[in-house]
Amino acid sequence: MRVRDYMTPNPIVLHKEDPISRAASLLLENRIDGLPVVDEAHKLIGLVTKSHVFRAMKNHLPEETPVGILMQTRLVTLYDDQQIYEDWDEELDAGRLPVIDRSGTLVGILTRTDILRAFEHQTRKTISQLDAILQSTYHGIVAVDLTGHVLSINQAAERLLGISQKNMIRTSITELVSDKTLLNLLLSLEKQHMVRLDYGGRKLLINHTPIVTDEGKKIGMASVMQDITELEVISQELTAMQKLNRELDTIIESSHDGIVVTDRNGVIRHFNQAFSRMTGLPAYEAIGCKEEELERRGIISQAVSRLVIEKKKRVSVIQHAANGSVLLSTGTPILDDETGEILQIVMNCRDLSQLNRVKAELEEAKQLSERYHSELEVLRAQQMEIEGIIAESEEMRNILQMCIRIAPVDTSILILGESGVGKGVLAKLIHQRSDRGRGPFISINCGAIPSNLLESELFGYASGAFTGAQQKGKPGLIELADGGTLFLDEIGDLPLDLQVKLLTVLQEKHVTRIGDVKERAVDFRLIAATNANLLERVQTGTFREDLYYRINVVPIEVPPLRKRREDLFPMIRHFLNKFNEKHHTNKRISYESLEVMQAYSWPGNVRELENIIERLVVTTVDPIIEVKHLPKLMLGANLASVAFPMEEKREVGMHSKMVLHAADQESEKERLLALYEKYRSTRKVAKVLGVHQSTVVRRLNKYGVQQKK
Repeated sequence: MRVRDYMTPNPIVLHKEDPISRAASLLLENRIDGLPVVDEAHKLIGLVTKSHVFRAMKNHLPEETPVGILMQTRLVTLYDDQQIYEDWDEELDAGRLPVIDRSGTLVGILTRTDILRAFEHQTRKTISQLDAILQSTYHGIVAVDLTGHVLSINQAAERLLGISQKNMIRTSITELVSDKTLLNLLLSLEKQHMVRLDYGGRKLLINHTPIVTDEGKKIGMASVMQDITELEVISQELTAMQKLNRELDTIIESSHDGIVVTDRNGVIRHFNQAFSRMTGLPAYEAIGCKEEELERRGIISQAVSRLVIEKKKRVSVIQHAANGSVLLSTGTPILDDETGEILQIVMNCRDLSQLNRVKAELEEAKQLSERYHSELEVLRAQQMEIEGIIAESEEMRNILQMCIRIAPVDTSILILGESGVGKGVLAKLIHQRSDRGRGPFISINCGAIPSNLLESELFGYASGAFTGAQQKGKPGLIELADGGTLFLDEIGDLPLDLQVKLLTVLQEKHVTRIGDVKERAVDFRLIAATNANLLERVQTGTFREDLYYRINVVPIEVPPLRKRREDLFPMIRHFLNKFNEKHHTNKRISYESLEVMQAYSWPGNVRELENIIERLVVTTVDPIIEVKHLPKLMLGANLASVAFPMEEKREVGMHSKMVLHAADQESEKERLLALYEKYRSTRKVAKVLGVHQSTVVRRLNKYGVQQKK
């Protein structure tokens, strides 16, 4: 904004010879305050103002007095190429300033009006530029005054807010925007940063700030809006892409094969840990390096990428690494769909040396498997002896294997079977083999405790819960089983009201004592047992269906002793040794007695067998337990033995003097040899003795008897 652009050019001038009367006339005619005085070369030499003329008239100077006597020679002038400044208006005392060029020639006059016109023009120009900037910005901008009337709004804001009204300046913003959330934000006097807002199907990001003058006075509010709908979509796509990249990296790193990625020139850009393991090459040495460089350094025998670049197709080669690894490497080119040029090369490397080792190990494992298979029966028998359980029959072996297999799995188990078959023994076996083996094993017979006492025994009671209760209360068996196993025997006898409470404990894992409101967390494994048909009781309504399915996760049915005759003689031998040791005796059982025992149905199962053996050991005076010593109930049973058919009675009679005794190995050896020489078959000998075939095989091996094929 230069002086020459806004000055009044070719001003009216005086010469120093002109009289003051001429000066007065020009001042009055043109209604100006002063006139410049120039010489013959139009150089500025002075200035005559109204004050000079008035002073001359007061002093009664003649009208012909030349202005050169009156004029002011100390002048404030402006150059025509100078910039106009705001403070000139205050310095312009005379109301006009002479304007000269750099040679001193008068070229114009600059008045206050000229200065104001200059600043008005500049202001309008600045406002026009600012409005153009405001309208061209991508972000929406809205400014309102303190009363909510629009001061400024650009086209972007109109587009984002869906406003098509013209001449919106000074219009109330409430007439333009109906959304209350957005209105509250636009009219807020507080600064708000990065506000996310859904408006008109768009996602807006708004920064709102008050408009404050230099004096600190708030005169309005301005809001800048950014449409981030597309940015949100791009952000989601970027997040999905980043997730996909991480997944791909994870897949590549999890591959057992080595994976290498190079660019079109064979420069390695990425490889996984498997390749580093195969070649012993760390990432910092290979990334950014050509595969051919690795070949030159002797790290690999040949570069696959070079062959792929030459042939532009998949190539497979055998690579030898410096650390001794042998790799089957396949390079696959990734081609541009349009040009067919190679973009990248992906190599898959399989460690053949490791495969060879695995093959050798597999062959060795196969040989070991064949050897272990031949010893499996012996190992299983030893396992049963370790657990203190006699199991010669196939049914019991399968049951024990099932118990050992499910012991580590923390789930409910229901053991079914007649009384005395050993359900409690199996429950203890499962507990000992489980992760809770070091925790408590709490056992309770639901049918042995009166129903009015069973609830307090199971759930415990608080202090003063009922008459006769302990002062400090008492924890129930369920609480005591925390961290271990709770064995509920004869669960079918559990009253219905307690079935409901037990089901709640199993579901919620919390127990509440009688007379208390506090819940106590419990963590136990439930093993239930019964000799009743629970499904029938569910149908008759005496056992809850939901509790039945809750405890019947893994059912185990134990057959009665009469259905597993192979276990009878080993059990008799076991209990005979046990009670001989306990009572310091040396009793033996004759084969006639064994024959009677074999024919007996054993309704009381293992428990009855154990009790009868102990009774015979402590009540029989003779060293050998004969048939006459057996209980009358057994003698009244049918003596036709399953294991000793009638046609073989004479054979048994031949050995009637033989006895079954764990320590009498010579007698057992002679008996086995005699039977084996007669029948020439371990299966027939096992049938005669009433034991499992594997037992006969093990005993013959024990005594060094070579079996006939």
